[in-house]
Amino acid sequence: MLESVDGKFGCRARGMARETVGRVRAMWSWGTGRRWTSARLRAGVLAVVLMPLAAGPCCAEGWMLTLLDGEAVVIDGARRLTAGPGLRVSAGALVETSAKTALVRFEGPEQATIDLGPDTRAMLAPATVASRGSRPPAVYLQQGSVKLTSHDGATVPGLVAPGLELLPFSGSAVVQVGQGDQAVFAEAGRLEVGERRAGSVLRVLNAGEFYSRADTRTGNITTRPTADWLKNVPRAFRDPLPLRAVAFRDKPFEARALPGPTYEQLAHWLGAEPYVRRDFVPRFTPLTRDAAFRRGLQSHLAAHPEWAVVLNPDR
Repeated sequence: MLESVDGKFGCRARGMARETVGRVRAMWSWGTGRRWTSARLRAGVLAVVLMPLAAGPCCAEGWMLTLLDGEAVVIDGARRLTAGPGLRVSAGALVETSAKTALVRFEGPEQATIDLGPDTRAMLAPATVASRGSRPPAVYLQQGSVKLTSHDGATVPGLVAPGLELLPFSGSAVVQVGQGDQAVFAEAGRLEVGERRAGSVLRVLNAGEFYSRADTRTGNITTRPTADWLKNVPRAFRDPLPLRAVAFRDKPFEARALPGPTYEQLAHWLGAEPYVRRDFVPRFTPLTRDAAFRRGLQSHLAAHPEWAVVLNPDR
C-alpha cells in the first residue's frame, strides 16, 4: 500500500525487509510534500474519514465502485450506465475511462481493490477468462493502467491481458498495457507473471522488481522500474486511499441509463480475443434490434464471425 512518509510516497509491505521497503519507497518518490490528485478526490476521502463507519468489511458480493475522480462509463450486461460511488457491477462488466480520468476504484471480495487509471478499458471478473491457475482473474485489462491490491493478507485473483497474465497473489501490483507492450511493477509481495505464448514459463517478480515487454519479444526483469515508466504512472496510484465500500453498504448508487451502447462504442470488445468475447452473442443480441448496430456488425463481420448466425440465421 502506498503511503506518504517524510514528504515522499512509499510502499509498506507486510513482512518485507526494512531495506527493501526503503528501496521501493525511493522508487515512488514524487516531489516534496503530499499532494492529493484533485479536490474531488480529497473531498470524497475526507467524507469517509469523518463518517462513523461500522466495523468490518463490506459484505456485498461482487465489485462495487467506491471512488471516481473523472469520467467513466460502465456496460453492465447490455446496458450502458453512468458510473458513481456505490454502483455494484455484475461479473463481466466493461469499464472505460477517459484520457482525463484520474482514478476509478472498485472494491471486491475480501477487500481487494482494482484501481483504473486514465484511458483504460477493462472487464471486471470475466467469467469466460481463466489464468494459468484455472481461476477467473479479477480483471481483464485490454488497454491502460490498473493497480491491484490485497488487504490483510487476502489474495487478489490475478489479471489477464493481451499477451500477459498475472497469477493470484497477495500484495500490490501495477500493470500497464499499451499497443504491443506490457509492464508490471511488484509494489508489494511476490508476483508470478506469465507470457501468453507457447512454451513460456512463469517469471517471478519480488517486491520492487519490474517486468517489461515490447512487441513479441521475451520480457525483461530489472531490479527497479525505469524513470520514464515511473514518470507516466497515474499519480492517484501513489496515494494511500482508505477502503470505502462499507460506507455504501446501504446506499447503492442509482445509475442512470445512457443511450447505446452503439456498435462503435463496443467495437474494441466485439473484436477482442475470441475467448474474451465468448458470451457476447447472447449478451448483446438484444442490441441487434437497432438497425445501425446490425449494420456495424455486418460491415465488420470478419472481426467477429460468430455473429453470422444472428445476422443471417437462414444461411
